[in-house]
Amino acid sequence: MSRQAERIGRRSQGLLEPGERIGRVVLAQGGISPWWQAVFFVAAVVAIRLVVGSAELAELSGVPWGIATGLIGAVASSAFFSRRVVLLTDRAVVVLEYGRFGPVKPRRVLARLPLGTGIGPLSGLWARTEVAGERLWVHRRWHGDAAAF
Repeated sequence: MSRQAERIGRRSQGLLEPGERIGRVVLAQGGISPWWQAVFFVAAVVAIRLVVGSAELAELSGVPWGIATGLIGAVASSAFFSRRVVLLTDRAVVVLEYGRFGPVKPRRVLARLPLGTGIGPLSGLWARTEVAGERLWVHRRWHGDAAAF
């Protein structure tokens, strides 16, 4: 397991049954396609640049302002997606919810599925799949771990 997966596993341990051991960790995103995050980012930059340009506020132009407006778009897009951790343990496949912002800190168990519940097949940069009745997007970085399910 990678260091990130080990850290997520430690943070998730309190939500698992006593003595339950984690074998694999997969991060996923629910809701809209991750590609829409890029659209929100660009749309916010363009919209705010148009407002700034029409108001003739030259002091609000430049790279820092462009980055700030893009971040506004990225934060706005977070209203349309959810973040999930899918764990393969020695007893079950566990789907956890975690916060929209900040580090991966699981909050609650959404589903406990029987061992053998699959995720996939996965392909592409962002693979679309369904787990526990929810459409999830899994980044390529996690495809290898998801294949173990």
